[in-house]
Amino acid sequence: MRVLLIIFDGLADRPAPELDGKTPLEAARTPNLDRLAAAGINGLMHPKSPGYPLGSPLALHLMFGYPEDAFPDRGPLLASARGLSIAPGDVVLAARFASVEEQPDGRLRLLQRFIRGREQECRRLAGTIAKHEIDGLTFRYVYAGNGDGNLFITDAASFQITDTDPLGLDLPVLRSQTRAEAFDKPTADRSADALNQYLTWAHSQLCDATASNDGPPINSLITKWAGPKPHYEPFAERWGMQAASLPDEEVVSGLMLELGFHLEQIEDADPEADLRRRLTRAAELLRDGYEFVHLHSKYPDPMSHENDPLRVRDAIEALDAGMETYWQLLAPDPDLITMLTTDHTTPSVWAHHPRGRFSDQHSGEEVPLVVRGGNVRVDGVKDFGERAAASGALGHLRGEDFMPVLLNAAERANMWETRPTPARRLYRPRPDQIEPFRLGGDS
Repeated sequence: MRVLLIIFDGLADRPAPELDGKTPLEAARTPNLDRLAAAGINGLMHPKSPGYPLGSPLALHLMFGYPEDAFPDRGPLLASARGLSIAPGDVVLAARFASVEEQPDGRLRLLQRFIRGREQECRRLAGTIAKHEIDGLTFRYVYAGNGDGNLFITDAASFQITDTDPLGLDLPVLRSQTRAEAFDKPTADRSADALNQYLTWAHSQLCDATASNDGPPINSLITKWAGPKPHYEPFAERWGMQAASLPDEEVVSGLMLELGFHLEQIEDADPEADLRRRLTRAAELLRDGYEFVHLHSKYPDPMSHENDPLRVRDAIEALDAGMETYWQLLAPDPDLITMLTTDHTTPSVWAHHPRGRFSDQHSGEEVPLVVRGGNVRVDGVKDFGERAAASGALGHLRGEDFMPVLLNAAERANMWETRPTPARRLYRPRPDQIEPFRLGGDS
């Protein structure tokens, strides 16, 4: 059987007073999602472990069965999505333009983390900090648009350095340091020190550039998510399925490219129309022979980050309307297993964060999931929601359980104690993966 994986980014949430103590998912009118829950087996999942807030790429990395210590981090994945070449030994960071204010003690207070709508100015400024050498290390900044870019450090640097972006406003820009777990501390110390010097130099260069009247001064670069060139075992080898992806987020695109997925981009500003187009294309990809199709919608995550549970509820209702296309084009296929879930919880409700003000954070609550199709044990859950899923027959899963559950539902799982191939795999090997015994053949 083939597999359709539907991810609604940041779908899980917390109870909101404005919604009578329900989460936005529970408060939304979702007849199509509820129908899916009623037709499937339900449960809850921690992409890592209880209480750990994750972002999309690490959550998907773990859900697809790769070890956490093999995660290259977002910096390199963003570079991959942007078509930037990463050489062995390169360290790649996400690097964003920002507006800061120098304090009397020399600290830089972060005033604005997202520079939008000033493309011409950003591209001009990027040229002033494009390349610099410090202590034998070469820094190269590549601007990617919307105030964002990648910073490459070459010539024997370490990626085991900390972020300088504090993930919030009115906070000090952080000093990069060596990570406690660094396996080569002298190289990491040198890399962190050189990065701090580069950022000081970049601040000076940006301050000296001609100022614009279009908004706060663009006078700083903030960095995070340093990592090396990614090295992944292809998804098709790890799980035995030729895979395609319809991602809706740049960093997810980078991950899927590195995993060897066939990738297609679809963009529509309307959540319902966007999902309908993705589902239609997913049906075509499955007909074309792909055995695993990953569909990723960025909604309702942006609304959750704005701390607006009412808008989150409305976005979920729009997604549910889009799910009508699933029932029309995909649900009738008897050879299809569908899993619908989310990659993490994005709260639209925080105890000490004002409504309508942006928050970059996620939280560590479990997320609901449902599997429909084949011979799954339909469990009697009638609604798709965080608390309803708690009574489902799948129980409480972790990310490492994700792919085994899907393989088993798709009747692709092999008995674990058998060993037909040199590499241990959970899936049943294809004919081209086995070595037949032949009489008179070489041993």
